[in-house]
Amino acid sequence: MSTNNSQFLTFAAEKEKNSSVSLKSLFAKYIYYWPFIVLCTIVMIIVAFLYLRIAEPMYEVKASLLVTNPKEADKPQESQSVLDKIDLPNTPEVVENEIAKLKSAKLINQVINDLQLTVNYQQKKGLFYKEAYTSLPFKLVMIKPNPDVALNTETFIKVKDSQTFLVKTNDGDYKPYSFNDILHTDIGTWKLIPANTSSEPKDEPVKITLLDPDKLVEQYQKNIDASLQDKLATAIDLSFSTNDRQKGKDILNHLIEVYNSNEIGDKNKETQNTIKFIDQRLASLSGELNGVEKDIASFKSSNGLTDMTSDAKFALDKLQSNDSRLSEINVQLSIVDGIERYVNSAHTGDRAPAVIGINDPSLVSSVEKLSQLQLQHDQLLATTPETNPDFEEINSQIKTTKAAIKDNVKNIKASLLNAQNKLQSLSSNSESSIASLPGQERQFISIKRQQSIKENLYVYLLQKREEVSLSYATTVSNYKVLDSAHSLPSKWPNSKLIYVAALLFGIILPAIFIFLRQLLKAVLLDPSEVEDALGAPVFSEISFDELFTVAVKRGLVPEQFRSLRTKLYGLRANNDLPTVTLITSSVSAEGKSFIASNLGVTLASAGRKTIILELDLRRSAIKAIFNLSKKHAGITEFLSGKSSLDKIILPSGTDPLLDVISSGTLVANPAELLENGKLAEFISKLRETYDEIIIDTPPVHLVADAYIIARVCDISLYVIRQGVTSKSELKFIKPLMENNKLPKIQIVFNGVNVKRYGYGYDYDDSYYESTPGTGHLPI
Repeated sequence: MSTNNSQFLTFAAEKEKNSSVSLKSLFAKYIYYWPFIVLCTIVMIIVAFLYLRIAEPMYEVKASLLVTNPKEADKPQESQSVLDKIDLPNTPEVVENEIAKLKSAKLINQVINDLQLTVNYQQKKGLFYKEAYTSLPFKLVMIKPNPDVALNTETFIKVKDSQTFLVKTNDGDYKPYSFNDILHTDIGTWKLIPANTSSEPKDEPVKITLLDPDKLVEQYQKNIDASLQDKLATAIDLSFSTNDRQKGKDILNHLIEVYNSNEIGDKNKETQNTIKFIDQRLASLSGELNGVEKDIASFKSSNGLTDMTSDAKFALDKLQSNDSRLSEINVQLSIVDGIERYVNSAHTGDRAPAVIGINDPSLVSSVEKLSQLQLQHDQLLATTPETNPDFEEINSQIKTTKAAIKDNVKNIKASLLNAQNKLQSLSSNSESSIASLPGQERQFISIKRQQSIKENLYVYLLQKREEVSLSYATTVSNYKVLDSAHSLPSKWPNSKLIYVAALLFGIILPAIFIFLRQLLKAVLLDPSEVEDALGAPVFSEISFDELFTVAVKRGLVPEQFRSLRTKLYGLRANNDLPTVTLITSSVSAEGKSFIASNLGVTLASAGRKTIILELDLRRSAIKAIFNLSKKHAGITEFLSGKSSLDKIILPSGTDPLLDVISSGTLVANPAELLENGKLAEFISKLRETYDEIIIDTPPVHLVADAYIIARVCDISLYVIRQGVTSKSELKFIKPLMENNKLPKIQIVFNGVNVKRYGYGYDYDDSYYESTPGTGHLPI
């Protein structure tokens, strides 16, 4: 296995073992930008402060209801048994239905219309207009809105005094009107009435806006929350979020009031039908009775009849008794026929017919149940499309109840018809006995009998009407108010939460911005980016120090080069043998000449006889670093045979053990010069004299010179510079390492500026005491 491949495997295992990220290292990445983060935090806190100054407080208004059993609610308290009182309604079916009613669009729309909440009042407070619900000395009453006017049309009003107000016209002027005057403007027909408030008139106008009722209904449906207090209880909690406490109380209280009114109204519809039926029959009977009484008076007058004989009275009494019972049966048959028509009809939108005089508890209970089911169906239809699965259960129950009613009606009708036949038979027998009476008495008995029938029926219906009217007057709703609407303390804005959020956003947002900015940068900033892409560790890091000099013996950068020197020793099988180290990079300006120069100085300071070769024959840099003469012969002269080896070697001037050979005269075809066969001879002679040979080569991604030079080298240091080397270069470097195109490639991460970029090892150079010297070696 090659050295590089072994290095990849070792690094992968080590990286997996030490995968946790150091918080200190992460913090160091952002510490350079602390002024920017502090500025953003201050700005966010200022924004939070301004928001708190202008934000409208939000309050939560609460109320609670207790839902009772519908059957139990209609019974007098004293008539309820113990079992009745503990018979709780089915919570999922009853209470959930009540919650749906309370949040229905129909109910909320009625509240909006009753309170005229589509009229929105706003008054200027500071720089902004804010809603004014109770603080105004007037109230707008919309008589007839203009359907053609655009919603959210604004009207401006000023109060002049207790009698007069001003309305802004289309041309910008204000026109005076008196309170209670009926106005016809763009928004429709309306009037302004004075309100019972102690607020004084203000110079600032009040802005009145007509809101969209449909959107307002939708908004209130979201703001009103109705929920069970407990799964086993039947209490409903109502809450409403609003920026005006009184407005919230008014809305919830009126919602409960409208709900109560609708509940009682729905219950009384069946009773109203019964009363209507009775009133119609009573009106008809009253006319008939008047006619019969007139006939009796006329008959007596014309025939001189004062009274009946005892036989006639007996026969009439017997007939009247049968007729009274027969009238009751006929009423019952009429009601049963009405129930039968109702259940057989395809349209069941109307309420169930009256059940007065029906003594069968099963039929009465079934009709009441059918009425309740129909009511639930209609209420659900008001808020839910008929395709909803909930309708399946209700429709199924209606169908089953109707079938039960049909069976009951059939049996009751048969029983009533049987009783009717018996009574009619008895009446026929009594009529036979009357036939033997004198003619005048027979006629008088016949008229008197009609009067008795109608009187008995009239009294019977009148009694039933009183019973139904008493039931109508004592109808109660299915709920009790536990707590009327009351306001809780302001829940928003929460100043502590907002300031904490501002502080966090002031830190997090700039951190995200910095992270994304650096992530989107095309250059390498973090050594971990190199390690993750190449699958190998960074061999060494060299910090950025523009004031670094070769004479400095202590300090961060010299220590890093000493560390690099030690690591190079670890790559060698035998440290006593001469070593040729190639130093290259992807492009220029990445610091390969800086690394070569300072590495040579460091090796020489350790007692190793070292020479630096400037084999970048296209662009010279070593000459300038060591202040060498540009006219002195160099490597190009040797390779072309124009000069000998001993004539091109120059002392570095920084250490007696360090020599330098410059590039010499720059040539147009350096690759051909390097391929002429003398390079191997050149390096071989240097190995005889020097322990360390450092070669500064051209950038390997630009020209092929480094590949030629690599044939005579032992180790390669590939220089990557923070903030300079492009991330795309990693795609070029990785195949070089995997295919060993350069010997023992090691990555040197150069120019690390922790303070600027926040990446790199956290070196503490305060540990070192530098002594200034001379011999400046720039990066």
